[in-house]
Amino acid sequence: MEYRNLGTTGLKVSCLFFGGAHIGEIIDARKTTELVHAAWDHGINTFYTANKYNNGRAEEILGPAVKPRRDDCVLIMKTGYRVGTADFPVSDAERRATHGEYGALDHSAMWNKGVPPTSRGLTRKYILREIEASLRRLETEYIDVYEAHYWDPQTPIEETLDAFDTLVRQGKVRYIGCSQTAAWQLVRALWVSETKGFARYQTMQTRVNMIERANKVEQLEACAAMGVSVLAFQSLAGGVLSGDRTRETPISPSLGARRRYTEMYTSDRNFDLVDRLRVVASSSGRSVGELAQAWCLAQTAVTALQIGPNEPEEFEPQVRAATRLLTADEAAAIDDILVDFPMPSWPPARW
Repeated sequence: MEYRNLGTTGLKVSCLFFGGAHIGEIIDARKTTELVHAAWDHGINTFYTANKYNNGRAEEILGPAVKPRRDDCVLIMKTGYRVGTADFPVSDAERRATHGEYGALDHSAMWNKGVPPTSRGLTRKYILREIEASLRRLETEYIDVYEAHYWDPQTPIEETLDAFDTLVRQGKVRYIGCSQTAAWQLVRALWVSETKGFARYQTMQTRVNMIERANKVEQLEACAAMGVSVLAFQSLAGGVLSGDRTRETPISPSLGARRRYTEMYTSDRNFDLVDRLRVVASSSGRSVGELAQAWCLAQTAVTALQIGPNEPEEFEPQVRAATRLLTADEAAAIDDILVDFPMPSWPPARW
């Protein structure tokens, strides 16, 4: 396993990190512990989840699983969303009623459902409250990397960074980061940290895969220029780039609510891309999934790749992707293919 520096720090993280939203939904506590031990066996020292995942259950499961080697591992957490019933109701009618036509949360409508406006957002009140709840669920005294789950346009970035800086000074958080943040937003946040002496963002989590490349170039180049580590997720595009799915059976029935991520990427166009990649993978002695993940790790500023195996044996091909670098011939062949698959706008209109 290769270990890389996190951002501008000396903290070493494995170039693969385990975890995500499926803890407590697709995998239970017993299976999570089994997978954590398998991750350690493969040299993975970095683990991730978020406070909102499965009503906080993901934290309650992952914390005890890593506790035996807590000081040896790096624990990454996100915060910002409500912990409890999903903000986005299932039906389109309810979504429009509570979020309006353009997705902006209608706090009055949510209040009528018993959900207070203070239940989410990157305000000082929310951050200082939710860190305590997360520490209890995780059964730990500190979080290594605490990330803003999204950019909150309704809260001044100065307030958010001041709250994060407070946690760093208290010793409850070691480093901070962000997620799905535009290049200009990242640079603004870093400027505020520099001018006010706050802790700075060291990480950005964002989707990186061969299908969704729109708007990523500027984002990744900003991270590279500013010394921010990209922690990439959805490298297999909801499983479509694994090479194991077909047009006839694109979605595994075991995915539960996570199936929506596969649906985002399921299209004839994307399976045409997989067919082309299969030729390159075959000539290189790789699987399509291994090739796709090796490509992600070769992208600008990408420090580590999130993986979410459901079984211990699923680590092996992903570890091969991390330890067998993309060759020049493979990179050139992939570039030739991607020319025929120009970057679509994202998200698709239906999302």
